[in-house]
Amino acid sequence: MGGAIGSAGGWRVFLSHTSELREFPAGTSYVAAAERAVSACGHVIVDMADFPAADQPPARLCRDRVRSCHVYVGMLGTRYGSPVRDEPGMSYTELEFEAATDAKLERLVFLLDTETAVAGIPPSKLIDEEYGAQQKAFRRRVQESDLAVQTFADPVTLGQLVERSLRDLAGRRQAGTDARGQSPMVVVTGEIPQEPSGFQLRAEMLTALAGPGVRVLTGMRGVGKTQLAAAVARGRVVTDEWRLVAWVKAETESGLLAGLAEVAAGLGLPTAGDAVTAGMAVRHRLEADGDRCLLVFDNATDPALLRRFLPAAGQAQLIITSNNQAVAALGKPVAVDVFSPAEAVKYLGARTGPADAAGAAELAQELGCLPLALAQAAAVIAAQHLPYATYLERLRSLPVTGLLPAEEGGDYPAGVPAAVLLSLDAVRAGDLGVACDAVMGLAAVLSSSGIERDLVHAAAAAGLPGRDGPLPAMTADAADAVLARLERASLLTFSVDGTTVTAHRLVMRVIRDSLAAVGALAEVCQAVAMLLEARAGALWPRRHADRAAARSLAGELLVLAGAASTCPPGTSLETAILRARRWALAFLNELGDSASQAIAVGEQLVADCERLLGPDHPSALASQSNLAAAYQMAGRTTDAIALHERTLAAYERVRGPDHPSTLTSRSNLALAYRDAGRIAEAITLLEQTLADRKRVLGADHPSTLASQSNLAAAYQAAGRTTEAITLQERTLAAYERVLGPDYPSTLASRSDLAIAYRAAGRTTEAITLHEQVLSAREHALGPDHPETLASRNNLAIAYRAVGRIAEAITLHEQTLAARQHVLGPDHPDTLTSRNNLAAAYQAAGRIAEAITLHEQVLAARQHVLGPDHPDTLQSRINLATARQAVGGANEADNHHP
Repeated sequence: MGGAIGSAGGWRVFLSHTSELREFPAGTSYVAAAERAVSACGHVIVDMADFPAADQPPARLCRDRVRSCHVYVGMLGTRYGSPVRDEPGMSYTELEFEAATDAKLERLVFLLDTETAVAGIPPSKLIDEEYGAQQKAFRRRVQESDLAVQTFADPVTLGQLVERSLRDLAGRRQAGTDARGQSPMVVVTGEIPQEPSGFQLRAEMLTALAGPGVRVLTGMRGVGKTQLAAAVARGRVVTDEWRLVAWVKAETESGLLAGLAEVAAGLGLPTAGDAVTAGMAVRHRLEADGDRCLLVFDNATDPALLRRFLPAAGQAQLIITSNNQAVAALGKPVAVDVFSPAEAVKYLGARTGPADAAGAAELAQELGCLPLALAQAAAVIAAQHLPYATYLERLRSLPVTGLLPAEEGGDYPAGVPAAVLLSLDAVRAGDLGVACDAVMGLAAVLSSSGIERDLVHAAAAAGLPGRDGPLPAMTADAADAVLARLERASLLTFSVDGTTVTAHRLVMRVIRDSLAAVGALAEVCQAVAMLLEARAGALWPRRHADRAAARSLAGELLVLAGAASTCPPGTSLETAILRARRWALAFLNELGDSASQAIAVGEQLVADCERLLGPDHPSALASQSNLAAAYQMAGRTTDAIALHERTLAAYERVRGPDHPSTLTSRSNLALAYRDAGRIAEAITLLEQTLADRKRVLGADHPSTLASQSNLAAAYQAAGRTTEAITLQERTLAAYERVLGPDYPSTLASRSDLAIAYRAAGRTTEAITLHEQVLSAREHALGPDHPETLASRNNLAIAYRAVGRIAEAITLHEQTLAARQHVLGPDHPDTLTSRNNLAAAYQAAGRIAEAITLHEQVLAARQHVLGPDHPDTLQSRINLATARQAVGGANEADNHHP
């Protein structure tokens, strides 16, 4: 039930604590230290303090929130905490522990050392005069359990313990074991919807969904396909305790890939940071070991997107929901229809209370017994205590011409759009009415897979996009009150963990149509475009650290563009949407794992920019540059170079040879030449770019230093080692002076210089620099970060060059093990490590082991790269050399890209 987080997805970590641990010590509290540790591991923090008030009982809400997480982290001080309102016999802290235990979450528990004199908490906050005895009993019970409880006395220690425990847990999850290394662990991912009010279980449908294989729930929108799938998922988590329950939103390619990346992360599968690789890893795991595993693909729209990720065999249970009949061919179709008249009457009676079966039957007929429309009607009737006849009269009198035209899947009953509009009218009444209307407008033009609650908060703070312009700024608490009201009206649904809210696609369609009918859709879309553009600008500097957020935002930008496509042309909205699509393309390029989608988005964007703005407009040229990058990512080097050349010529003509955009374009073309092996042309352009950037931007500008580094790498590729070293030394000195010795760019420059030193035979100097970089990266990034592993690989090669074979082998073995875990067995860097370890074994006389590794590398490269790829040919040579037991194998450094 967790969302996509971290570089390739991650866990939701529930932090349980009492208030004094969040307040103290002053400056950096215990909870703040724990939160930093969770974030450093790439996971998302869940805390009961972050959830708005809800209608359900507090104890149930608390248990639901805990169950929605993957890991429980309990920080237990000396205070017991507030009693639960509807279960006053225990505090929220103890209830959270009990809920984690019942849900079989992995539990990491940390106890404050009560003997320490430096806790940083005032005695008045440490002593619990009212509930102290209960807290002592709770602490003692935890200590006497089979949990590995750790103690802390200061925030720094707590942060270190939490981070180390989470990283250890990641390693255990890769092996599929719990904290004792024994039993399989339960993994739950994705935002499984909460059970709606008055939910009616359809037993015959559940029977049809039982058993392994793929079942496809089909039917028109609003019949309850998603809720049926969610009922199965909730049952698999709570009642059946299955090993994996995963919920993936499959409406868009971005959402599908993000969901699969989260599943892979939850299972501890290697993904190399690539969402497609993650999806294939999930498929292969389910084919090999899918017993008691459920994977739901909700609202699939394109069978081609989904087909390659479906297991071809095995015991896993898969459920797909879709209103596209073409998707039904992916598995065994299960048709979902509207309620029967008896079911509809029963539903209305349970939700509304009036004992008027005849009135309920007439209303059900008017609404076509469509479950979604019945939910809208029931919410209004119950809230306003209306007779069915009164509601039906209002329903029939509401003008709805032009709303919900016929589409694939069948016509909607005439009363459906009116029922949605009556629900909107109901929530518009009162002091929150305008805000409710604005939030629904926001939801209607964004993803039907759900929008993050913090996006609603951001929109509220900036002024929600109303029909008549932005609303006054609202606090997060006020926005949460609006969301709670919309949930009570059945217009929005919270995910079980409360982090996202979802509007049904049919509701979204009615609202968009009604906004368009009064000429307000364009204004709402433009306001949302400005909101997302601001979020894109804020996310861009940390796009590499939060790939899940980048993927989610790219998807939202493209969904908004689709919603705005129905607005009248020739408005300022067109320009705003072009900017939104440019941001989406930029994020897709940075993610680097969906070249086909990036190219499709980029080609249409370039065509629209040229049509609307002209071929030489800055936005058109920037879009061309991004499209060229997408071509390059897809291996279409010829297309990339042609487009880079065309873009550079336009920049030089329109903006002149010294404009920063022109210089960037020239650098991009040079790097494309280098990738194509046209080294001499690349060097000419890089030299020109470096000279111009020095003159225009200054010698110490980051772009200038990047040019120096690129030119040095090109010199080295051309065999001009002395020039490469001179330029690398100059670049490193500038980075250290301008950015500091431990800045990422500085460390990358130091690593490249070390590689150049070793190529020139200056191995002792190379080792010193490699050791510095490895130490700094281990401290800043952790031992298993890809850049840390690259440094360990480079240092091992340098050790071997000076005869320190045993140390080289140790480092190579560590690097290979880590890369296999982090990147997967067939990733290019993993194959490089296996090749390098074989070379070290060979140098140590361990020929048989070297041959085995070379055979593995050759087989993998033939499969992945083909028999004639240069790396495959080199592997064949290395293997032959090892078999002859003479000479050595070529090794590969890891350069800064």
